[in-house]
Amino acid sequence: MAKFSDVLLASDFDRTLSGCDGTIPQANLDAIRYFMDEGGAFTVASGRSIPLFRQKAALVPVNAPCILSNGAILYDYNTETLLRCEPLDEDFAPKIIAAARAYDNSLSVEVQCLDKHYIYGSGTRRDAFLAASGVTPIHTETDPPFPWMKIVVCAADDHVIESYDEVAPEKLEKFRLLMEYIDRFCREKCCATRSMPRLIEIGTNACDKGTAARTLANTLGRKTLVCAGDAMNDLAMLREADLAFCPADCDPALRTLPFLRLVSPCSKGAVADVIRALDEARS
Repeated sequence: MAKFSDVLLASDFDRTLSGCDGTIPQANLDAIRYFMDEGGAFTVASGRSIPLFRQKAALVPVNAPCILSNGAILYDYNTETLLRCEPLDEDFAPKIIAAARAYDNSLSVEVQCLDKHYIYGSGTRRDAFLAASGVTPIHTETDPPFPWMKIVVCAADDHVIESYDEVAPEKLEKFRLLMEYIDRFCREKCCATRSMPRLIEIGTNACDKGTAARTLANTLGRKTLVCAGDAMNDLAMLREADLAFCPADCDPALRTLPFLRLVSPCSKGAVADVIRALDEARS
């Protein structure tokens, strides 16, 4: 039996598998290939949509379907097959848009559908991030067609993948209060979480990365689930895992949780560290 034949390793992409600059450290790529050669199943569990992850999917050596939209989507890029889809409630979701825009009309509010992104209002700097990822958003003042997989609320000037250490405390506090407001508004119907310092993601509460990762592990016959992530939208996955890891530069709220093991910062090969730890444990 190969060394990792019972393991599914699910890693977040941004600031876990990838570094702060969005590129994937070579150490991670080499380690993933070794892990798969030894029988391991590897996938990415991301908050990104199908089109937003497409460019990155071509760079990542996966041998299992990808978990997208924080668990709402299970998608196989190798066969272009949608395996799972858990959209937002069609009656309630538009109310979230109205509430966010009423709270602060300077926010960028985005609806992610299965194949398109829609942004309410005029141009924002988020367009640059989406365009660099191969997505051209559609600006709108009317509700996009359903199904909606996720709503994203972010600062209009937030167009890069920020670090918590890079954002001014007053801006972090502003988004902490916004997160509390959105959570109070939609917690009965949806799940709101922060995946970046100034980016809030809202999806159905029928699923999360943890549920999706465990379901995938069971489907693949993998009894050991190992997960790595850096942000609060990874918390459900990290709690569900049999072994859980975080990069050293993860969200400060995760760093002291007793069930998590800290590894190298994301730009230094965090996922390579995870695989090295698994390898040492099974040697």
